[in-house]
Amino acid sequence: MKEIRIVPTDEPADFVSHLRAQVATYGDSREYVYSRQVGRELVEETHTYAEIDRNARAFAVWLGTQPTAKHPVLLLYIDGIDFLVAYLGCLYAGVVAVPAPVPHDARAMARVGAMFADADIRLVLTTSVVAGPLSSWTEQSGLDVAIIATDVTEMPDPDLWVMPPIAGDSLAFLQYTSGSTSEPKGVMVTHANLLHNCESMRIANGGDDSLVGVGWLPHFHDMGLIGMLLMPMYMGGNLVFMSPMAFLKRPVRWLQLIDRYRANMTIAPNFAYDLIARRITDDQLAGLDLSSLRVVLNGAEPIRPRTLEAVIDKLGPYGFRADAFFTAYGMAEMTLLATASTVGTAPVQLDVDPLALERNQLAPMSGGTRLVSSGKAIGCDIRMVDPNTCAEVADGQVGEIWIRGGSVAAGYWNRPAETAEKFGATIDGAGPFLRTGDLGVRHEGEIFVTGRLKDLLIVNGRNLYPQDIEEAVREMHPALQGAAGVVLAIDTGRHERLVVIHEVKTALVDIVYQDLAKQLKLAVARTFDVPAPSIVLVDRHGVHRTTSGKVQRKSMHASFLSDLVDSVLYEDIDPVVASLRDNTFQSAVA
Repeated sequence: MKEIRIVPTDEPADFVSHLRAQVATYGDSREYVYSRQVGRELVEETHTYAEIDRNARAFAVWLGTQPTAKHPVLLLYIDGIDFLVAYLGCLYAGVVAVPAPVPHDARAMARVGAMFADADIRLVLTTSVVAGPLSSWTEQSGLDVAIIATDVTEMPDPDLWVMPPIAGDSLAFLQYTSGSTSEPKGVMVTHANLLHNCESMRIANGGDDSLVGVGWLPHFHDMGLIGMLLMPMYMGGNLVFMSPMAFLKRPVRWLQLIDRYRANMTIAPNFAYDLIARRITDDQLAGLDLSSLRVVLNGAEPIRPRTLEAVIDKLGPYGFRADAFFTAYGMAEMTLLATASTVGTAPVQLDVDPLALERNQLAPMSGGTRLVSSGKAIGCDIRMVDPNTCAEVADGQVGEIWIRGGSVAAGYWNRPAETAEKFGATIDGAGPFLRTGDLGVRHEGEIFVTGRLKDLLIVNGRNLYPQDIEEAVREMHPALQGAAGVVLAIDTGRHERLVVIHEVKTALVDIVYQDLAKQLKLAVARTFDVPAPSIVLVDRHGVHRTTSGKVQRKSMHASFLSDLVDSVLYEDIDPVVASLRDNTFQSAVA
């Protein structure tokens, strides 16, 4: 399959020129409405394209006076509209922005600290609420960086702004990966990458300047930054958004904004839809009309058939249509989007033989394991490849997903060896391809993502996907539903043994942890035909997550072997696994 070239030749070569053209066309007629949380209430602030552009130009002029802005600049903002102005200011100044979450604990601080070192950060832009604590931390850590609160900094005249020399291959920003299977790496996204991927998304969702988006995603991740914040302006549409915390505190707010503004598009990971199905009551839904939704994107993590069905059942009476669901697959190394389903058609679902899937084959079977398609390739060439031989596999066979096209990023910041390995793959001399590390299979043109290559569990010669076991475990007891868990494989030297580490809702006071552990051991063994796993029950936040909410299996694997799992409530460990853990712990402290 040849690469699909989708960006028209008369389009600007850089993202700034495109945005400024949109401002010239829609300046005061299009808006970004930010629902800022003030106490327990949301206060809506309206910002027109013209206002955002003026503030971004002023920001860019000011950045030009900062010598340390010659290095990548870290953006640490709590609120999305403050971040958007800073981010666009960096683009307008030709400065490399590094979006990042405001650290809230020691692990988050360590992650941000790794970014300082990796990207050689000399300047941090934030607000006065964050600047003080951050300054104390950097001083204690011996970091030589300037921290500036831009909300109390007087900005110059925006008319002093002059367009810097920017080309398609100019670096737009560094998107640090979430680190679910490895340490975070800075993905180098160019202006051409941004243009290509935004155009891919526009074509995929059939959007135009009638777009009204509603969202709440983190602005420091690719899905929130590009899919939520940048796409409306790229297409000339409107956006209404709030912070992730505002959504998590009261999920119905998401649906209320969709109803109030007659939104036709929204975007979120699967867990958010699951939250809607479980936590929102019929009383909260009363009077809402969700019939305006045309595109409801579900991506960024495994898409669960049960979640789709539960949302349709819950929201159907309020105008939500099954064919509004729009499934997709992508990653930071692809800028964002790689595949998408067809707008106006319910996502393709397929029942397959689970035993055949363990042998890396897709075999349709009535009543088998149900998979949800992530759609078809959009603006790129996707191949399924044997990760060991690097040979392309036939349709119907599971392989590593390889991608090439204009949205594939330029590589990893200051990591030439990893860039060559990850971004420079070839198939029979053709390439370069991006090796995603994800496993998938193509069936009748539809791409089904089956898991992560590094997370794949091999037990007694069988390939098992940890997310399948994790989902099953969550449904085994009310105290586990909605909580996080990981399934690990521990190599004992003779065979692999499973370990389930799962958070428990301790508010359910009638739980007997020993009985719950026995129930899980028996259920997992019978359901998946494996030896009974070891069980570790932990309190809330005992399972490590990335900033986007994905569980960190690699980190939990290391913590388990080092006997450093946090907030343990109860454990039932296989003696062989316990001995291995004890030996690993003793070696670590010796």
